[in-house]
Amino acid sequence: MIRKRIGSLFVLLFFLAVLTGGIIYDDLSASSDDDPYQVIKLLNETIHQVSDKYVDSIPSDSLYMRALNGMLLSLDPYSQLLTPKDYEDLQIHTQGNYEGLGIRIDVVDQVLTVISPIEGTPADKAGLLPGDRIVEVDGVTTRGWTEEKAVQELRGPRGSEVTLSIAREGLDEPLVVTVERQPISLSAVPYAFMLTDGIGYVRFTQFSENGRDEIREAVRRLEKQGMRSLVLDLRDNPGGLLDQAIEVTDLFLPRGAEIVATRGRMSESDRIYNARDNDDFSVHPMIVLVNRASASASEIVSGALQDHDRALLVGQTTWGKGLVQSLFPLDDGYFLKLTTARYYTPSGRSIQRDESLDIDFNTLIWPDEVPVEDDPAEAEDVPDSLVFKTDMGRTVYGGGGVMPDVVVRAGEIADISRDLLQEIFVKNAFFSFAVTYRSTHPSIPRDFAPDDALIESFRSYLRDVKGIAFADEAFDAERDYVNDFLQYTLISQYHGEGVARQAVLRADLPLAKAVDLLSEADTLADLFRLARLERQAAVDRAAQATASAETSTAGTPR
Repeated sequence: MIRKRIGSLFVLLFFLAVLTGGIIYDDLSASSDDDPYQVIKLLNETIHQVSDKYVDSIPSDSLYMRALNGMLLSLDPYSQLLTPKDYEDLQIHTQGNYEGLGIRIDVVDQVLTVISPIEGTPADKAGLLPGDRIVEVDGVTTRGWTEEKAVQELRGPRGSEVTLSIAREGLDEPLVVTVERQPISLSAVPYAFMLTDGIGYVRFTQFSENGRDEIREAVRRLEKQGMRSLVLDLRDNPGGLLDQAIEVTDLFLPRGAEIVATRGRMSESDRIYNARDNDDFSVHPMIVLVNRASASASEIVSGALQDHDRALLVGQTTWGKGLVQSLFPLDDGYFLKLTTARYYTPSGRSIQRDESLDIDFNTLIWPDEVPVEDDPAEAEDVPDSLVFKTDMGRTVYGGGGVMPDVVVRAGEIADISRDLLQEIFVKNAFFSFAVTYRSTHPSIPRDFAPDDALIESFRSYLRDVKGIAFADEAFDAERDYVNDFLQYTLISQYHGEGVARQAVLRADLPLAKAVDLLSEADTLADLFRLARLERQAAVDRAAQATASAETSTAGTPR
């Protein structure tokens, strides 16, 4: 079986190297006189030499796999060989379904730990809680397990059972729980709620087969609660399949509007996708939240809505993944995920990030986001090929992700407290403290807010339990941040992330800005007018800061 698999992969390696002008062919072409069979011979001889004589023993099949993966990596970051397990994980991500317990887990302080049970799943019904430490699975210790190992052991066919030994804060003896595995459906919209003043909020975390239906259902439900405007949160959404991006965008555009175009070497790669349905969602003023971790399908949605002036984008510039991958089945359950096309927004923008461009596109629209000593990018610095227009004539840029209309960055951290906060997160101190707090406090209200005594208790916990040393000035410099994140973590422990996000709205700066804008806007036109005013204010602040810096420099003795 191994020989058959390696033979198939070797043939694939040869043909892809020839078709793509891959790194192997390019590097050896001068010595092989353009003879691909000579390249194969050289590769084969090299692998045998390494297998026989390298300082460490490496099986030849592993070397062939490394050669194959190295070739794919040389093409782009997204082309790769998927093992059967990789393909299974991809299916779970794109379909949103698997069979198991329904818990989010992580390795915390080297112990397999429940981050949260998914509501309504077997784990939730069995009473598992955030912070529970899974010390044994079916009598086998989990010491040394990775998250991947845990997933492998906890998933299984529906109806099968798994016995967990749980160490819980406040209990002297482990709690033994037997849970029956069942089909698990991961929600693409984990929560949606009304904010204020008729503003609805929908959190969209992953593109899956049910994503479109979940968004439609959430919006309809909010409309019944009096929603007049909408915030669609695509932050940290890594994307998904192209057709899922098209279906989601289709909800918000009129029939016939272009959503995205793809272009590649294969004739079937050249396509234009248009909206097909009329869902009446185009009547709501709308803001889309994006950040650096919004990628791929998220960029198709946000780019199309921006190009058609259907929504105002708020947040940070997106990741910049404008490539389309196709799956090709191989022998023995392997799949080749290969980039076959680039996609373009309706205005013609390529979103693929061009690392060779020395331009910070954020500063084109938000110049006071750069330090005074740095020069903000000027529009004339951008090549004409990267300048595009929306339906209403607004200027947008290609070549570096999707740039928001209003830039709102996360809160800045004081230099003296940066190391402190980093250590707090590395040691999972917020989460661990919340678990400890829950062991002695069975409930808290949905609008719970830490008082000074709790903040001081957390401060002592950092020092005495987590061993985090800090100066008083470092802690005091970020006391507001600590308060907000502690509040968020504690409410999440008891009531879930959605309730926590509502309670700590003021600390979520992009969402707070979206609420401010929508509270003042009755129409989309109002939103774009407000965005122009915000941008002009940023330009004015940048000019004042530059003038102040120049005045200060001029007055400095030399």
